Amino acid sequence: MNRRSLSRNQILNYWVAILCAILLAGCAGAKLISDYDEVTDKSLTTIQQKTDDFIETLITQSGTKKAAFNKHQDFYSDIKQQLRRLEFRVNAIPNNDKTIDLVNKIRLVILGEGTCTTEGTSLRDLHCMPANKNKGPSATALANCRLNVNKAISAALSLELAKKQGLEQN
Repeated sequence: MNRRSLSRNQILNYWVAILCAILLAGCAGAKLISDYDEVTDKSLTTIQQKTDDFIETLITQSGTKKAAFNKHQDFYSDIKQQLRRLEFRVNAIPNNDKTIDLVNKIRLVILGEGTCTTEGTSLRDLHCMPANKNKGPSATALANCRLNVNKAISAALSLELAKKQGLEQN
C-alpha cells in the first residue's frame, strides 16, 4: 500500500508540474504594454517641434507687444487640436496606459487645465497671467517652461522608442 500511495503521489506531482508548465507557457504571450505606434511617435515629435519653435519665437519677442497672449491664440488652438487627436489615438490602443498618462502630462505642461490661472504651471498659464498677457513672459521663464515641456514629451517619446526596440529585438 505504501508503494501505491508513493507512486500516486509521484503521478500527481507530474500532473501538477505539467499543468504549471502549460499555464506558464500560456502566460508567456501575455502583453503588459502596447506595441510601438509610428503615428504616436511622429505626433509626439511634431508637437515637440512646434512647441519648441513657438517658445523660441516668444523668447525673441519677449517684452514686446508681439508676444501678447491674444496674438498667439492660433498656436494654442492648433496644439490643442493635435493633442486631442493624439489622445484619441493612444486611448484606442490596448494596453497603452503608460503612454496615455504621459500624453495627459504633456497636455498639462503645455495647456494646463484650460483656464488661465496664476496657480497654473503650464506654458499657456504662464503666457496668459496678467503680468505677462500684454508683453509675454520673460525669456528666463520661457526657457524653464521649455525644459518642462521637453521633459514631458521626451518621456513619452522614450517609451515609444523603447517599444520599437523591443519589437526589433523580438
